[in-house]
Amino acid sequence: MTLTAFGEVPVGKALLRRNAKAGDSVFVTGQIGDGALGLRAARGQLPGISTADSAWLVDRYQRPRARVSVGPGLLGYAHASADVSDGLVADLGHITEASGLSARIQVDSVPLSDAAKRVLQVDPSLVQTVLTGGDDYELVFAAPSSVRQHLDALSRSTGVAITEIGRVDDGKGVTVMDPTGKPMLLSRGGYAHG
Repeated sequence: MTLTAFGEVPVGKALLRRNAKAGDSVFVTGQIGDGALGLRAARGQLPGISTADSAWLVDRYQRPRARVSVGPGLLGYAHASADVSDGLVADLGHITEASGLSARIQVDSVPLSDAAKRVLQVDPSLVQTVLTGGDDYELVFAAPSSVRQHLDALSRSTGVAITEIGRVDDGKGVTVMDPTGKPMLLSRGGYAHG
């Protein structure tokens, strides 16, 4: 099956990856990690979790919730955006690379579902899967902190959480900071297209 979607955007208002600015905050919609954990649950690779948590995660993997209600509300407020399909670190990396900048995110600021939190209690090493696994189809975007009030109103009107997770700065790459303030070592950034 092939699906093609078409849409319109006001002239000059498209949210591209390349327009992030140093000093922008990094925000993400919804919750991160459910898609990748859901794939593992569907394959029986998450021993020790409840049937309910497994069902929740598999549903999130099989039926992602595209954030089409949030995207239009970012026009004129966010500088750059990408969907989280390749993994949070990889997709934020697409923004920083295209913008010629870097980003630093706090692992304990990344929003997780209750099911994902319980999975990480059983196996904390799966935090790497959460950060790099992909298939969440949330939005990661860079915007000035001055638009926070608008983003809060957008979150309320759409019912989609919008969480600040880090900052854009000069430099290159994406760094994930652990709860003690040290950079985390990740074995991969996310899905790499052939």
